[in-house]
Amino acid sequence: MKSFTVFFLIASSCITTLTGFAPSISTLLIRQSNDRRQTFKKSNDSHQKIQMVPSARESINWFKLQDLDSLLPKDDTLAILDEILSDEQLLDDSERLVIKNWDKLEMKLMDEKRSIAEIIGKKSTNRILKSVQNVEGYDPDAVKAFLGSEAVNKLLAQLLYDGIYNFFQTIDVFGNIIGSLPIIGPMRNKIRDDAKRNLDRTVGPLIKTFITSYTKVAVLEASEFVLSPANRKVFGSANVKLVSNILERPFNSLIPQSEMSVKLRDDAFKYIRSVERSELEEYVTFCYDIVGDKSLDDVLNVNRVIDASPTLQKTIERVWNEATSVDSSSSKSEE
Repeated sequence: MKSFTVFFLIASSCITTLTGFAPSISTLLIRQSNDRRQTFKKSNDSHQKIQMVPSARESINWFKLQDLDSLLPKDDTLAILDEILSDEQLLDDSERLVIKNWDKLEMKLMDEKRSIAEIIGKKSTNRILKSVQNVEGYDPDAVKAFLGSEAVNKLLAQLLYDGIYNFFQTIDVFGNIIGSLPIIGPMRNKIRDDAKRNLDRTVGPLIKTFITSYTKVAVLEASEFVLSPANRKVFGSANVKLVSNILERPFNSLIPQSEMSVKLRDDAFKYIRSVERSELEEYVTFCYDIVGDKSLDDVLNVNRVIDASPTLQKTIERVWNEATSVDSSSSKSEE
């Protein structure tokens, strides 16, 4: 009887103990089941996401066949530009960033004392000069427009005017002899200079006007001379001399003065801030009329370029994989 009583007490105690722990065990089992279900769900979602992300080559194949109008319609381009140009704070921040980088770049370029010829090498320099020498003439309209400009006409007229005066001075042998004498010479030279000033003031403008009208005729002859195939070799040598002079200069001497570059930069931002919508629409329409119906494949055989360089292909795949795995990496770091 005692044995039965002891067994009953032990059994009751065990049942009570198990009953007390039952909620905890049940909760633990449910939690583990939920964790396994959540882990499976995340793994499945991640697997589906990886399957949904196309490869770099597939994305490139799609992109290169799309024309500009389908990728970015003209109306969307205008809307984007309007939104950006209307954000004054964005323009201010952009200008400060440009100024900061502009100054750094300018300082870096000013430190470069080598010539362009030294930078690109002797072989490349000779190749450039040879190409310049073999240029097949000039554009006739450009040559006539340049030589027929008002600045060139005034320059030629002044040269002719001074040339005529100096010519008469040269052939005045007796006057030059007198001008070299001790006492009479200075007096004669002063009279000559005063006469020249009076001539410039009275009939000088009339003479220059006549000479200017003549230079317009001379320009036509000069343009024919420049464009003549017989003189191509002469101007080819002149081109070589000009380009060679530029290539042999120190690189920092070709950089515009700081005041000029700053003015160009400020004028550019001033124009961006004040550009009219109608002007902007004209520019965009002009660009879309030319390239709106063109795709990247129309101007470049993309697949051929990628296939030609295994290193380029590996680089594209590596960058693409890193870019498309950013979200999963971020979620891992957050966990």
